[in-house]
Amino acid sequence: MKGKRLSFTICVCAAVSILQGCGSTEKNADELLDSFIGGEIMAYYVGADSSFYITDLPDDPEDFTCYSVGDRVDLDNDGENELIMKGPYGGKYLDARDGQVYVLDEGGGTASLISYTEFDGQTWIVHADIMHGGRSLYDFTRYDGTGQVQEEHRLLKEYWDTPDIPDGPGTVYTYDDQEITREEYDELKLKMLGE
Repeated sequence: MKGKRLSFTICVCAAVSILQGCGSTEKNADELLDSFIGGEIMAYYVGADSSFYITDLPDDPEDFTCYSVGDRVDLDNDGENELIMKGPYGGKYLDARDGQVYVLDEGGGTASLISYTEFDGQTWIVHADIMHGGRSLYDFTRYDGTGQVQEEHRLLKEYWDTPDIPDGPGTVYTYDDQEITREEYDELKLKMLGE
């Protein structure tokens, strides 16, 4: 009888440990990001046969392409923080999920500077082209916790004929490819970017 009771107790304890995650070796998001920062694991590009260690990124402060570890912010609205790697064109945003680290998004040149903003209770990643004459372009992307795009918007001001007068008489304002007034543009910019 004692043998059966001991066996039952061991089985119950094992079941409780499994349910509570005791003894689990799976790392949470912060631990995965720490492992990336520590050079222990790689970050992967989704859908591309490409990956890198943190040590593969330039880290010379004299180099424009230099990267450094930045803040952790919930960029995909899943309740877990992503890692901002500060760097050229706004850097790279890294997401830890499914036991690995992935590039959620990154800057893509002077016509695609990356940043993030918050509106409507959500965090949005912004790609902006504000360094070229003739237009101010903002692309807003809202991701979910699996790295999938959930919603996108574009806010655009074009003034090709008067590149030195951004709000001249020929300026065209659009939101999601629909022409809007300057007042509507200014209201949306304030709401979506706080400026």
